[in-house]
Amino acid sequence: MSSHRRARSAAEILRSVPPRDRVVMLRFGIDLDDPAHAALFVSGVRAADDAIAAQERWERENGLR
Repeated sequence: MSSHRRARSAAEILRSVPPRDRVVMLRFGIDLDDPAHAALFVSGVRAADDAIAAQERWERENGLR
């Protein structure tokens, strides 16, 4: 994976959720068609993306990759 990732747009993140996963999320009360739910989901995905990138940087810097 590239060390310089392009930040994904909210629309890209939401489009990447398969229909079957949306159904499962609805069962837990998360409706990605609701703007508030979508914003929270996108925020969580971006936080996870940042954490993964930080871990990859740390591993590279410490010779673990």
